[in-house]
Amino acid sequence: MICFISSIFIGGPNIKDINWDTILSLMMLMIFVALISDMNILNYFSHFITTKAQNSRTIILMLVLFDYFASMFFTNDVLILALIPLFINIANRHHLQKAYPLVLLTIAANLGSSITPIGNPQNIFLVSNYHVGMLAFFKHSYIFFIVGLCTVLLLSFLVENKSILNSEKGHRDAIHLKAFNVLIAILLMIVVLMGIFNIINIIIALFVVLCTAILLNYRVIYNVDYGLLLSFIGFFLIVGIFSRSVIINSFISGLATNQRSVFILSALTSQIISNVPASVLIAKFSTYMPAIYYGVSVGGLGTMVASLANLLALKQVTIYSKKDAKKFIVLFSFLNFLLLFLFIIIFYSII
Repeated sequence: MICFISSIFIGGPNIKDINWDTILSLMMLMIFVALISDMNILNYFSHFITTKAQNSRTIILMLVLFDYFASMFFTNDVLILALIPLFINIANRHHLQKAYPLVLLTIAANLGSSITPIGNPQNIFLVSNYHVGMLAFFKHSYIFFIVGLCTVLLLSFLVENKSILNSEKGHRDAIHLKAFNVLIAILLMIVVLMGIFNIINIIIALFVVLCTAILLNYRVIYNVDYGLLLSFIGFFLIVGIFSRSVIINSFISGLATNQRSVFILSALTSQIISNVPASVLIAKFSTYMPAIYYGVSVGGLGTMVASLANLLALKQVTIYSKKDAKKFIVLFSFLNFLLLFLFIIIFYSII
C-alpha cells in the first residue's frame, strides 16, 4: 500500500532497488534456523542449563547469558520464541517474578544478535550492501560485544535471589540431542557464513542449506517466515522510491553529514520505523557503515517498535503470562530508554 501511494507522487518501484544478496542470505539463514529448531538443539541447551541452578538468580543469569551468546548465531527472534515460554514455565513452577527477567531476556537477545553478521536481518543487509569482510565486521562489533555483555551481567545481578528445588532433570532427559545433528549444524553454520561473506557464491550456499533441509526434514521449509522476506523486498522498493524524491533526499542527506550524525539518525529513526527498515533507508544516503551499524544496533533499544523482536517478546508474554504484560511494558520502557540514552552517549564518543 505504501509502495502504491508513494509511487503516485514520486515514481514507480524499480526492481534494481532490491538487494538480492541480502534476500538470498536472509532466506538461507531462516532455513538454517528452522532446521536447527527442528533438531531441538536450542531446547536441549536451555533446559540443560536450568539443571545446574540452585537459586533464581543463577537460573536467570544462565538463561540471559545463553540468550546473549546463542542469539549471535540463531537470531534474536528465535531465542525469544524459545526462552520466554521456557522461563515463564519455570517461573510458574517456582513462583518467581516474571516481568524483569523477561525484559532482560529481550534486551539480551537484541544486544547479542548485534554482534555477528547473521544475528539479525539488518546486519545481513549491511554486510551485503557494503561488502564487508568478516574481520572488518568484527573489528566494529567487538566493542558492542563488550559493552553489551557488561550490561546484561550487571542487570542480571539485580534480580531476586530465591532458593529453588531443582526439578528440571526430567525435562532435560525428555530431549535427546544427536551428535549427527550437532555436526550437521556446525557444517551448515560454516556454509552460511561463507555465503554471507562471499567466500562462496550465495546461490551455492543457499542450495546446500536448502538441499540439506529437504533431505533431513522437508517440512522445515514450511516454517520459514516468507512474509518477512516479502517485507524486506518491500523495504527495498519503498526506500528506492523515497530516495528518488528530491525533498526526502535533500532532507536525509542534509542530516547524514558525518559519522556521528549518521549514528544519531540511525538510532532515532529506528525508534519510529524499527531498526531493520532504518538500516535500509539510511544506507541509501551514507557510506558510513560503522555509524549505521552502531546506530541501528543501539536503536533496537528504546520503543517497543524499535526492533521487531521487541514486539515478538510482548506477544509471547501476552500469550503465556497475560497478567504480567502491563508490568512487562512498564519495565521494558523504563530500562530500554535508560539503556538507549546510555548507549548513545557511549558509542557517540567512540565513533
